[in-house]
Amino acid sequence: MRNVTKYIILLTMTVTVLGGCTSRKFTRGYMADEKVVSTIRPQVDNQESVQEMLGSPSSKALFDNENWYYFSKKSKQFAFLKEDITAIDIIAVRFDSDGYVTAVNRYNIDNHNDIDPVGDKTPTHGRELSFIQELFGNIGRVGAGGPSNVQPGN
Repeated sequence: MRNVTKYIILLTMTVTVLGGCTSRKFTRGYMADEKVVSTIRPQVDNQESVQEMLGSPSSKALFDNENWYYFSKKSKQFAFLKEDITAIDIIAVRFDSDGYVTAVNRYNIDNHNDIDPVGDKTPTHGRELSFIQELFGNIGRVGAGGPSNVQPGN
């Protein structure tokens, strides 16, 4: 009887642990309706009509209102490992200075560029503290921050 109980407990724990290692799929961002996107006409549609058709953009250009972007991303992740991007869809709607559409461009995962940021550190003034120094560095400093000769009412 004890062996059966141990077996059931071990089996339950194994199933629970392995259940946490399942693959999860994520879909984030703007999910475009291809029929609606294909109806946008350059030099006919303007910013108002595009907003009525597609809604508010995910992002706009920083320095002007002439580029609108609609982003979506699909990814999967196994357990606690790094998320793997499986699909990217970007719709870029470009406008002229009068607000009329000049182009509608599509970008996907094949158009991306990997960016390798510089891993250098910015030097700072001061000294490096060890973990122990940071942990015990404030001992004895309690109450040392304020002036001691201030009388109430002054």
